[in-house]
Amino acid sequence: MAKHVTDGHVLEGIKVLEEKMSFLPLYFHSIGHYLNQRHEFRPNGMANYQVSICLNGSGVFSVKGNEYNIKKGTVFFFAPNVGHEYYPTSSDWTILWVVFKGNDVPNLLKYLSLEDTFVKSFPSIDSMDRAVDLCNDLYSLCTIKESYNFSLTLKTMELLEHISHCPDVEKRDSAKDPTDKKSSFAPVVDFIHKNYSKFLTLDDLAASCNLSKSHFCRSFKEAYDITPMAYLNRYRISVAKFLLTTTVENLDRIVIKSGFSDLSYFCAVFRKLEGCSPNQYRKAHRKQQ
Repeated sequence: MAKHVTDGHVLEGIKVLEEKMSFLPLYFHSIGHYLNQRHEFRPNGMANYQVSICLNGSGVFSVKGNEYNIKKGTVFFFAPNVGHEYYPTSSDWTILWVVFKGNDVPNLLKYLSLEDTFVKSFPSIDSMDRAVDLCNDLYSLCTIKESYNFSLTLKTMELLEHISHCPDVEKRDSAKDPTDKKSSFAPVVDFIHKNYSKFLTLDDLAASCNLSKSHFCRSFKEAYDITPMAYLNRYRISVAKFLLTTTVENLDRIVIKSGFSDLSYFCAVFRKLEGCSPNQYRKAHRKQQ
């Protein structure tokens, strides 16, 4: 896939959304690829359907109260308006995603025996390569011309049909996996998710899991490949991204609600993680909605 979609490239989809496209049972919307997938937090879900394929590294997908380990060869999917969250547990987490829409998608999912959210695993490298080839085809087709190419619908349906034959992945149960380094940090992750909007120090995070500050920092970085405060900032930015695209709150309010105390620092962190300013992100992603 890398030969077609470069790191961080997001193709916004078909530029000319013809009115007759609404009659299609399913139509392709956009495709993207990230070599370093960041934390995504969407408590109210997205406006569209999205299927994501993990090409490398590892992460966690949380939906409907369940968590799933995502690693190379895993595919996860969610329907519109389904709250979810996913985040990396290694620095090289690489995700390829396809977004689509359509009034008859629910019936297509029923026909394929797929649910509105699912996590599956490709049974072989060849099976995964087939899915990536279909995504390459989608990328090539959507760059050929401005108007909608019906083959995009067929290829998206073919991708879903291929995925439907993959076995399900069991939900994550860290308590039963003593080799999972991250399981011991469940209290601090939960603490961050509940208290991100407050002023938090490294001492606060260490205390939430009853560890000394030095031991906590070292062990957390070994487990997540990121420092505790960097994890906190990434989570706060994910909250800010959600607020930017789903509310009309001004930037000052979003800074406060996402847990930052300084606008300039917030903007610096946002630009470092997202590659653009908060206002640029808001403008671009509202267009995609």
